[in-house]
Amino acid sequence: MSDFDWGVPLGDQPPAPPPPPPAYLTAPPNFGGYNESGAGASSPPQSVGSLGKWITRLMVVIAVLSAFSVSISFNLRGQARDFLDGNLSETDFTNSFGLTGLLSILTGATTLAVFVLTIIWMFRIARNNQTLGRVGTWVPGWAIGGWFLPPCVLYVIPFLMMRDLWKGSDPQSGPDWKKNPVDPVVTTWWILYGLIPTFFIGVTFAGASSLTNQSTEDAARKLVDSFTISTLASVCQLAAAIAFIQLVRRLTARHQQFTGVV
Repeated sequence: MSDFDWGVPLGDQPPAPPPPPPAYLTAPPNFGGYNESGAGASSPPQSVGSLGKWITRLMVVIAVLSAFSVSISFNLRGQARDFLDGNLSETDFTNSFGLTGLLSILTGATTLAVFVLTIIWMFRIARNNQTLGRVGTWVPGWAIGGWFLPPCVLYVIPFLMMRDLWKGSDPQSGPDWKKNPVDPVVTTWWILYGLIPTFFIGVTFAGASSLTNQSTEDAARKLVDSFTISTLASVCQLAAAIAFIQLVRRLTARHQQFTGVV
């Protein structure tokens, strides 16, 4: 054999390419591959099931308290009328607000717990979507900051992020997942929780001041006059709680199916 092959020394010829890997090889479990930025392997998706269950349970408590508050408001209106007519003493009328105050404390504490869990729940869903290559408009950090940035009362950013999370959690979509439709329960929740309550904010503050800065007679008269609006506000709160329960259940189940993590 000569020292040259087609003009190239035998010792300088490039090595033969390696054989292809077997077709039966698969990626290890929970392998996330590389993220879109190419920064390296990403962490496996995290579970959102337990968070969704706790949020749902606490929202059921809020719904029950809201329904109880609506029933109590009818009794308070009757006692206010009796006091104004002279059929009920001022002490008995004032004492009738004790249960209302307790309900407000319980509702506030439960709402705070739901708020914290919801932030964690949204953050995990957004990060899971990002890990699996579905980077939306609202990255995980907005699950925290979105609740505090204006317009805070309307909660526009959380609403838009919920839409993003719903689209990104579709297990049947491909690269065009951003075009996915959004379940009407997302918009329904926002209308009941962020939009409609803005009309009741003034009434709520007025009712609170009537019990602290005005006479008992004025407070009773204010309670009777604002009964309809206050009751509608409580009913709206109850409806918002029910809508959020449905939203959390559906989005959690959808995301679990997408990630394969319970």
